[in-house]
Amino acid sequence: MKTKFWITALTTLFTFSFNYAQDSYYCPTEACSFQPGQKVYVFGNDTKLRSTPSAESEVLELLKIGEWIEILEKTQFSWPYKGFDSPFYKVKYDDGVTGYVLGGLISLERKTLNGENYYFAYSKKGKKTFLNIRSVKHGDYVEIKVPLSNTDFKIEVFDNKGIPGIDGILYINYFAEACGVDGGGTYLFAHNGELTPVGSLSQVTDSGVYFHSERFIFPTDVGGLPDKILFKKEQGELYDESTNWTKTTVEIRELSWMDGQLVPNFNEPVPN
Repeated sequence: MKTKFWITALTTLFTFSFNYAQDSYYCPTEACSFQPGQKVYVFGNDTKLRSTPSAESEVLELLKIGEWIEILEKTQFSWPYKGFDSPFYKVKYDDGVTGYVLGGLISLERKTLNGENYYFAYSKKGKKTFLNIRSVKHGDYVEIKVPLSNTDFKIEVFDNKGIPGIDGILYINYFAEACGVDGGGTYLFAHNGELTPVGSLSQVTDSGVYFHSERFIFPTDVGGLPDKILFKKEQGELYDESTNWTKTTVEIRELSWMDGQLVPNFNEPVPN
């Protein structure tokens, strides 16, 4: 029988996994391919709509970032792009033209935050995978790259959650499918037309004997403080299941959003 410690530590993760089963998430594998009939958005700018699923075929149209296309089918042809083997998709452009687009040039989805549209795609450099995030500015685009500790995730949008000086929040919410996989996420704050990564938090369990959890508590959350972000870190370790011998530690720190950054640095080690 599992101990109360283990049940408590996993309750949040079980609830999280259940919610994920009812919601879509993204991953760079076959399981997360675009589906026929799905309307999607172009991630690349001047993306080539080609006559056949080949990087050397005739260009029919140049598609702008943010334009929508409809997925007709996924082909068996792929091309190396941004560190991945990317398939071609047969698509229909909104003027009725059909052709082929490389999957890596299609946004995972579009999120709108405070009137600004954001588009998302994977890239890889060496062994590190990134989420590239683009938004359109004055007919062009700006891009930031966020390193990922888990490539399975969903993207959530929030208002400012009571934090003065920001317009809203994007949250990359990881899906932890097994023990030892990071189920935390990364927060990005929208402010003054910019998008800034402010914190990558971790939630990990290991075989029923250890858990590590980091989270932000915002002013509008239960237990929140006005104008402050609480950083809460909890760790627990099971020594002996038969006697429910456990050790847990909790750290809480108040953070403020000042001059485009969170202060103080919540990742600094606890002093001796």
